[in-house]
Amino acid sequence: MAQFNTLDRLAFGIRGYVLLFFLTFVTALPGVFTMPALDRDESRFAQASKQMLETGDYIMIRYQDGMRNKKPAGIHWLQAGTTALFSSAEAKQIWSYRLPSFLGGAFATCFVFWAGIPLIGRRAAFIGALLFSTGLLLTSEAHISKTDGVLVALTTLGIGALVHLRHSETARKKYAILFWFAMGAGFLIKGPVTPMVVFLAMVSHALWQRDGVKWPALVSLGLILVFIDNYFNFGGLDQAVGYVIKGSGVVLLALCSVRFVRNEWREDWFKAFIWWPGPVLWVAMVLPWFLSIQMATDGAFFQGAVGKDLKDKVVGASEGHGGPPGYHLLHLFSHFFPATLFLIPALTLSVKSVRQKFEDFDGVKFLISWTVPTWIVFEFLPTKLSHYVLPAYPALALLAGYAAWKLIEGVKLPVSRFASLIVFLVGALLIAAISSRIGVSIAEAEAFGDFKTADAADVAASWAKIPVIEWPLVFVLVFIAAAALTFVLKRYQLAIAFALLTSVTLGWHVRVTFLPKQTWVQATTTARAALAEVCGLPDQEGCGASPSQIHAIGYAEPSFVFTTGTEVKIDPDSSAALPPASEAPIMAYVVNFESKSVAPGTVEAIIAAAKAQNRCVRKSVSHYAWNYSNGDPAHFIALRVEDKPCDP
Repeated sequence: MAQFNTLDRLAFGIRGYVLLFFLTFVTALPGVFTMPALDRDESRFAQASKQMLETGDYIMIRYQDGMRNKKPAGIHWLQAGTTALFSSAEAKQIWSYRLPSFLGGAFATCFVFWAGIPLIGRRAAFIGALLFSTGLLLTSEAHISKTDGVLVALTTLGIGALVHLRHSETARKKYAILFWFAMGAGFLIKGPVTPMVVFLAMVSHALWQRDGVKWPALVSLGLILVFIDNYFNFGGLDQAVGYVIKGSGVVLLALCSVRFVRNEWREDWFKAFIWWPGPVLWVAMVLPWFLSIQMATDGAFFQGAVGKDLKDKVVGASEGHGGPPGYHLLHLFSHFFPATLFLIPALTLSVKSVRQKFEDFDGVKFLISWTVPTWIVFEFLPTKLSHYVLPAYPALALLAGYAAWKLIEGVKLPVSRFASLIVFLVGALLIAAISSRIGVSIAEAEAFGDFKTADAADVAASWAKIPVIEWPLVFVLVFIAAAALTFVLKRYQLAIAFALLTSVTLGWHVRVTFLPKQTWVQATTTARAALAEVCGLPDQEGCGASPSQIHAIGYAEPSFVFTTGTEVKIDPDSSAALPPASEAPIMAYVVNFESKSVAPGTVEAIIAAAKAQNRCVRKSVSHYAWNYSNGDPAHFIALRVEDKPCDP
């Protein structure tokens, strides 16, 4: 058909993979270099990777003097490797630590296409991968030095290997080895997440094929029961009732697993799947490092990673990151953009495909089996961060691609189409508004009233000097209008193109012209600006000798540690005491007056101690910021204490 000529040419052979890689590359690339080191997880990951390079120890995971026993070391090895190859630990530049996530996001898009071809066909899979390639959540995680960009790539690779194993007649063992490699690498990146997502999809789909929808429904019910008690309080019987409910969920999941094995163990695909070199490969990838870290930490790693970090996320809102079920659904408006343009038709057609047994309904069933259990886990998990559900987005994007393909073919979905268009427009306009002067004004007005140690007028005058660049939004609004118009006119291929242009342009605006300029929400940038004013940064040009010690009092963000140096002292280890010049010739302090841990008169006490030692003191003016990581204001003043009196 003529209408498919362009689509077929783009998706043909290796060309389709190159285009998909390039789209994610182009959309995410600016953020890799323009965005400052972010708090808190990104800078903790990067700092731990930097310390591997500084110490030469690639087994232990450290954050300053403490152990970081939370995640396996895989992401730190990748970040240390790219930094050693393209930069250095001494450079303290965040971009080199972001490269694994950046490449992971780009490869994830290619793996989405590869996994989708046997399920829904090349055209639909290509459209789905296109919509995924510029997605807000994917491209955001692709320029952050954490685990999730690499995680979604390895999870999707594992899913793709499983799908091809099921559909292949001649190369099953090859795909089985690839599958177990993805499981091992995924485990080294973020523990059980990759195996969990893949095995839930595999078990749910296989049970659905054999026994109908009842058994995968039991899988979903079991997952809900594992977590649902966290949202209720049963009084004095809370713990006992919680154990009963969780235990019931575990029993259901165990029964479903047994049913799956009984159904499949004689099948050729399953024999290839459990072919011994695959599981052995997984063990060979995971076990050596695990034993090494256990011995190096006297067993503390397992206790920290499983007994605390994982347990805290399962039984409560770890580190205050909580929310009710529905949290991730609300984030779909923005995080799944621009694929939201086909989201409602995707849900409608998925149900129709399964009920009416369309030609490719089995592939749709697999995508539903991939999406639903994973979504349930993260929707009912007490700890919630918006990126947790990213491993389910490839399946949802492929369903969106399937819906777009059906619409191009002529399927009529008048209600679903316009409902989805509204979702698309709401997400696009919301992001555009937030990244404009409107969003800045609302956020600043909220922050002004939070300051307790500074006058709101002084803060407003300071922030008024920060520019808000808006001209790229003109192009964004034009592309939004074009996408909506072509969608209404059923010119779906053009609508997809304009939706992609909207997302790319919006991403560039946010990551290049908007957020990097908004230094008032960058507390570490503001703290370092205060230190720079008094020559308080290490190796600062034109300032003579660097400080012997730098103490941040009332401030402890990981980005400050990463950008300033591993030896910097932060709360609660920092101190306002002034050591003698013989011990620390030049001292630098940055004090956050808004912190409750800062005693009144701290700056005056440091100045008085310096005068008592006959040492010169430089003092900065006030610098104001709003710390987005905890929602608190920050009011910084920096001091540099010299080793001798001031020049006359």
